[in-house]
Amino acid sequence: AAAVASIAFGEAVAAVDGNVKRVLARLEAITDHVSQSTTTRRLRALACHLLPSDRPGDFNQALMELGALVCTPQSPTCPACPWQDDCRGRAAGIQATLPRRRARAALPHVTVTAGVIRHTDGRVLIAQRKPTAMLGGLWEFPGGKCLDDEPLTDCLRREVREELGIEIEVGQRLTVLRHSYTHFRITLHVFECRFVSGEPRAIDCADWRWARVAELDDYAFPVTDRKIVALVQGQEARG
Repeated sequence: AAAVASIAFGEAVAAVDGNVKRVLARLEAITDHVSQSTTTRRLRALACHLLPSDRPGDFNQALMELGALVCTPQSPTCPACPWQDDCRGRAAGIQATLPRRRARAALPHVTVTAGVIRHTDGRVLIAQRKPTAMLGGLWEFPGGKCLDDEPLTDCLRREVREELGIEIEVGQRLTVLRHSYTHFRITLHVFECRFVSGEPRAIDCADWRWARVAELDDYAFPVTDRKIVALVQGQEARG
């Protein structure tokens, strides 16, 4: 908004975007994290101090382009910068390290199992997630999160028993899938399984189905489970 106001209407307001913050942090060798409110206020005050009253739009545009084309995040072209002799960051040899940002915390990691559980007639068992659960209402291959140090096969048998009340035999691992959500990431181990005993019940899910492989496209699956669907369909196509 400040850039538009100054460029289009000549208003003397400083535009402080990411490029401008980088230029000013290097110009003054500001080593505080730019995400801090005090640093943001300091950079804005500096931008306002430098802003000329007669041509604010041209100045804002030039400063933003300086950050985009010369004072770039990696490998800034300092010899081409009009402020090279006044840049405190360059004088200290720290310009490439500025502005400082807080390191992002590593996303928590969860190990998950899922089973392609086959009936004797070739159908596979799928379960529908509860409406209140994450990705609620979508269908998935049964399984769940592993407990600490729990063997993968034990985890899968336990999760299927708790979710659907049946016993399975866990066979070979078919694939390992990785996916990142907003607040965590998962490693999903997918196993070939055989239905052994019991009658499926929706104990910890909304619903369940024995579905033929050709029917799986009729159900809505999350991204990772869509990859399992493609794998199972490929197996069937190859015979």
